[in-house]
Amino acid sequence: MNPPDETARATILIVEDQPDMRALLRLALESAGHNIEEAERMAGAREALCRAPVNLVLCDFHLEAGESGLDVLRELAPRSPDIAVVMLTGDTDMRVAIDCLRNGAFDYVLKPFSVEELQDVIARALDRQRRMIGERQRVEDRVSSPSRLSSHNPNPVLRIARNGVILYANPAGLTLLGPLHCRIGETAPQFLVDILRKDVPGEAEVEIAGRTFSFAVAPIPDTGDFCLFGHDITRFKETERELVRLNERAQTMALHDPLTGLPNRTLLDDRLAQAIALCSRQDKKLAVAFIDLDNFKRINDTHGHQVGDRILVEVTRQVSAAIRKTDTVARWGGDELILLLPGLNAPSHARAVCERVKRTVQAKLAGDPLTSRLTLSMGIAICPGDASLPEALIQRADTALYRAKAQGGNSVVLFGETGGPNGAGVG
Repeated sequence: MNPPDETARATILIVEDQPDMRALLRLALESAGHNIEEAERMAGAREALCRAPVNLVLCDFHLEAGESGLDVLRELAPRSPDIAVVMLTGDTDMRVAIDCLRNGAFDYVLKPFSVEELQDVIARALDRQRRMIGERQRVEDRVSSPSRLSSHNPNPVLRIARNGVILYANPAGLTLLGPLHCRIGETAPQFLVDILRKDVPGEAEVEIAGRTFSFAVAPIPDTGDFCLFGHDITRFKETERELVRLNERAQTMALHDPLTGLPNRTLLDDRLAQAIALCSRQDKKLAVAFIDLDNFKRINDTHGHQVGDRILVEVTRQVSAAIRKTDTVARWGGDELILLLPGLNAPSHARAVCERVKRTVQAKLAGDPLTSRLTLSMGIAICPGDASLPEALIQRADTALYRAKAQGGNSVVLFGETGGPNGAGVG
């Protein structure tokens, strides 16, 4: 292992309620040459921050007694970049990481982690902190004479009076002010004035001309003016948005059928449980209807699965268009769909809805020679009349569908007509 870089050493406060984890973190960071302070709770963290200067806080997201690392993060955000915060979490949900970054965290570490991973994240955070503090210091060293500010600085630098008037802008700052229709000597845009009026100078993010900037504010001693220096964090925000998009896509894929986009069995289970509970509270009836495409296998075998998939997608589209917004259509598997029809007054209403769906879909299919022989068979179970538990309702709807198919298909059958409980029986 290479000897620790003297310039990279820092004082790090570990906020972690588990003694074994604190010991592991201490060992890993001390081996990298850092000085370590420890705290179990927020109160201890506040005391440690008052005792001695700290460069970075490594805080667990979940603390005991209902405390959250986000609370520590929000307290320290106004002191950024002088104190950097890195969050430690065992959550694999990317929303947790996104929340941390949005609230000012420099980075995050996912448990379990290797020593090398931890050291790399801490090194990146400290490097970013040093660059931000260095930039701020360079600005503060020169703000007494705005003309001495480097014209070669690629980041926007502004000097603004307490009354909001822009006193100076470097070339990058002037480029930034252009789309805002502001000039030196004029009042700054309201969002910049709002940054100055914060009780504690800190950082703020703004969207300008399609780019995202993070502005840090530094009061200029003995002048009453403020210096704002910005960093273009557009790529960082794009990465954050991509994380959100990927997380939403993962959730959608986990709960929806990839071919039709309909709810899959997992989401259906949740919707069915909610519908049963609603049925009980409202003293209404819920219908669970199995749908099967008659003669679909023949098309699949003759024309191939790609054609079959296209037809199935079209059928699901037509079924979805024929039901209410409060109803649910889900894919059970193969060419079988399930309808949830809540808020009905009687089993006859369920039959009427299913007959209407059947007629509507078959009328659309009749217009295409390829699908003109396709019909729908439907089996219906009623809650609470036929069953009150999800699995039993689905089983009895399947039994009714079996009877509809046994009768030659192209029909709607209620479970009560099959000879089951509460039914008179047929044949």
